[in-house]
Amino acid sequence: MFTTKRRLATGIATAAAAGALFGLTAAPAGAWPTPLTADQTNFLNATRGNFPGNDDQLLLAGKQACRMLYTGQGSQATIGATAAAYGASPQQAAALVGAARSTMCTQAPG
Repeated sequence: MFTTKRRLATGIATAAAAGALFGLTAAPAGAWPTPLTADQTNFLNATRGNFPGNDDQLLLAGKQACRMLYTGQGSQATIGATAAAYGASPQQAAALVGAARSTMCTQAPG
C-alpha cells in the first residue's frame, strides 16, 4: 500500500512539473501575433473589402507587390501578376499596388 501511495505522489509531482514546464514553454506564444506597424495598418485600411482575402493575405500580397516594384518590374507588370496570383480583377490589383506603394514601399522606383 505504501508503494501505491508513493507511485501516486510521484505521478502527481511529475504531472505538476510537466504542467509547469508546459506553461513556461507556452508563454512566448502569447506574444503572437506580431504587432502591425502604422504603415501596415494604413495599408490594411486601404485594401480591406477592396481585394480578396483576409488581413494576412492582404499583407502578403502587398509585400509581394513591393518586392516586384523594388526589383524593377514596373507598375503594370506588378498589377498583372498580383491580379493573376490572387484571382483579383485588374482594378482590385491596381488599388492594392497603389496602396502598397503609398504606405509600405514609398521608395519603390516607377
